[in-house]
Formats: sequence, C-alpha cells, structure tokens
Amino acid sequence: MDKIRKFLISDWFTALMIAAAGLIVITGNEIGGTVLFIVLFGIVMVLSDDLLPCLQIIVITTCFAIRCKHSFDDFIKFWWLIPPVAILILSHFFIYRCKFKKGTCFWGILATSAAVTMGGIGIISAKEYFSPISLFYIFMLGFAMLIVYMYMNSALKIRENYEFSDKFAKIMVSIIIMLCICLAEEYISRWSELNGTLDILPFQWRNNGSTMLMLAMPFAFYLSVKKFGWFFVGILAYAAILLTGSRGGMIFGLIELGLCFVVMFILDKRHRPIIASIFVVCLIVAFLLRHFLVDLVSYTISRLLNPEENAIRLQLIPRGIEDFLANPLFGRGIGYMGNNDVHNNAEFTLCWYHCSPIQVIGSFGIAGILAYGFLIFQRIKTLFKNPTFFNITIFLSYIALEMMSFVNPGIFVPFPYLFLVTIYFVIMERCNSNDDKKVLSLIRQGKYGVKQ
Repeated sequence: MDKIRKFLISDWFTALMIAAAGLIVITGNEIGGTVLFIVLFGIVMVLSDDLLPCLQIIVITTCFAIRCKHSFDDFIKFWWLIPPVAILILSHFFIYRCKFKKGTCFWGILATSAAVTMGGIGIISAKEYFSPISLFYIFMLGFAMLIVYMYMNSALKIRENYEFSDKFAKIMVSIIIMLCICLAEEYISRWSELNGTLDILPFQWRNNGSTMLMLAMPFAFYLSVKKFGWFFVGILAYAAILLTGSRGGMIFGLIELGLCFVVMFILDKRHRPIIASIFVVCLIVAFLLRHFLVDLVSYTISRLLNPEENAIRLQLIPRGIEDFLANPLFGRGIGYMGNNDVHNNAEFTLCWYHCSPIQVIGSFGIAGILAYGFLIFQRIKTLFKNPTFFNITIFLSYIALEMMSFVNPGIFVPFPYLFLVTIYFVIMERCNSNDDKKVLSLIRQGKYGVKQ
C-alpha cells in the first residue's frame, strides 16, 4: 500500500494520466474516458488519504470533459455506476477521518453562502427558487463550498515524502500539456477546414479551455525558478490560449502573461537577465511577425469588434442593474430566469449575466455586495499573512479567473473553478513549507529553494 501511495504522488502517475487522457482524446472517446476517470477517482479516494492524486485526476478529466457539451443522454447510460462510485468516495471519509477546521476565509465563505441562499427573497417566485437547477447552484455556490473549505483545512497539509508546492504546481501545469494535446487533436482532425492556412477554428469549449490555461499559466513560471525550461511552458500556455479563439482569453491572458513576467523579473533575481532578454526577444518576434499574428487572431478580433457577437453580454449589464433596483437588498436570486429572452441559456444551466460584478448585484443585491466584498478582503488577507512566492503564484492564478469572470460565468461555476479557488486559499494558509521563500527574502538573497 505504501508503494501504491508513493506512486500516486509521483511524476510517473501524472505522466500516466496525461498519456491515458491523450489516448482518450485522440480516439474520440471523451465520454467513456470521463466515466473511466471518475471510477478511478473513487478508487484512489479509497487507496490514500492524500487528496493531491485525486486533484490530479480532476484537472486532467476536466481538460477533455469540457469537450462533451450536450452529452447528458450519453452520460446517463452509465447511471448504474453512480452507487458503487458514491460508495467508494464516501468510504474515504470513514477510512481517513478528518475534523472540520475554520480558516481565515471561513466567515467570508459563510457570508457568501448566506447571500446566495437568500438571493431573490421577496421577489423571486417559488417555482424559480425551488427548481432543481436553482437549488443545485444555491447549494454548490454556497454551503457546499463552506463544507469543502472546512474539510480541506484539515485534509490538505504538508507531507514529509514530497514538496507540496512543487507537486501542486506540476499538477496545475499538467493542464497546459493536456489542453495542448486537445488543441492539437482539434486542429489536426479538422485540418481540411483550414484550406492550407493557419487560422483559428471555432469550437464550443474555447472559453473553458482558455480559462483552464489561465489558471495553470502562473505555475509553469513558478517551476521555472528551479528548472528554467518551465518558463517557456508558461509562454506556451498563452500561445495555446490564442489558438482557442477565446476573446477574453486573448485579452486577459495577455495581461496575465505580463503580470507573470513582472513577478518573475522581480522575484527570480538569479534569472533576471535571461527573463529580460526573453521579454525583449518576444517583443521583437511579435513585431517582425505582426502581420502573421494579426491574420492568425483575425477571427478572434473580428468577434471582439462585432457588435452582434457582444450584444448579449452588453444587454445583460443594464438588465442586471434593473434586477438590482427591483430588489436592492437581496437581488433577483441565482435561479431567476427572466433574462432568458436576452440570454437563451442551455439546458441544465442558469441564465448567467456573464459578468461577475453584475452577477453579484443582480442576483444577490446589497447582501451579495457586502458578502463578496468581505470574502475578497479575507482572500487578500490570507496572502498577506504568508507572502511566499508559492502563494503569490496561487494568487496570480486566482486573479486570472477573476478577470475571465468579467466576461464569463467563471467564479460562479462550482466545479472546477470555484472548487479550485476554494482550495487555493486553504493551500495558501496551510501548505507552505520552509522551502517556500517569502518574497522579501527572495529579493534580498537572489536565490530560491536552497535548504539551510
């Protein structure tokens, strides 16, 4: 059993997951692969009390499962697997008992849970509030995340047999590798549509793909401190974002890439000259290839500048303000469907505003503004309590999601986005080791990861 657990937290397990997922993508068996990985998740939950191998399975599965839109009828055929998988997962909590613990963000998550639950009080209809999809999101965006947060505060911890920050970073960077495989398959299998030129292909999972890449990007730069080759994987993440054709990814991913360069230039003193050189080279190459790059992203730019492409999001902004004014204290509620004349939401989804500030004020009113404002304050406080390089990396990833949430549901998608953010702040508070240098010492010493 010890050997199995050691393998599960090794780089070999990560490589095996990527290889298996790559085969699933290449053969076009994403639905069966998703089911297989869910079963594997349940098995791993029984085998180990360490949740990082489970997180590895989650992020890899997400990378190819996002390609399975409108596949409910295909997934429901595997209903008979639900009981055994549920038993496997629940067994973990009986075998490896953990006490729930509060953390720095506890009261903020409690406040947002209350705000989400009370959203729409006094104005939303009982039919909308108590609809299955509404109740699902009310619970998952609220008290479910409070339960996750309290449990993870006990379950996630420093282990003696590996460096937590390095392992977590590699798990996140596996997203970049996996999504590059997905993009390669997408473009190669549809090569005839390109007519001999490199162009952006449209596909439905572009926003989810670019969001996952943005979440992962800072961790490649973090790993580059010890092995500089990872720096180029961080740059590769933005190249992959461009190939998704996501408008938000193109803009906010570039901002994130710039932030990563600045942070690395400041903190990684040992590699500062080469980072500056790479930045200059990137600018020169971008200038020399400007016509090619403009042609490459012309599809994305045309969608960005096309009023019809942006009409839905722009129309939802005044709708959100109207919804706030209709019930200032608690908003319209997360289950409100009165805006589906503007946004014709897909089956089993909510009528999103596609903008997190508008989502808060429109769905939860003043109560939501205060609750989410308080939660953001507590998240920032968590960073300042322990300002290590690892924590700044996590916070950059969080900022990336918040930026994408300006134009997508983002932070209001319970899984994987809000789930990842929830555990981010557990990790920031509990999972930094002595090797995770604080930023001031990094700047002074100009070195990293040297044990004293």
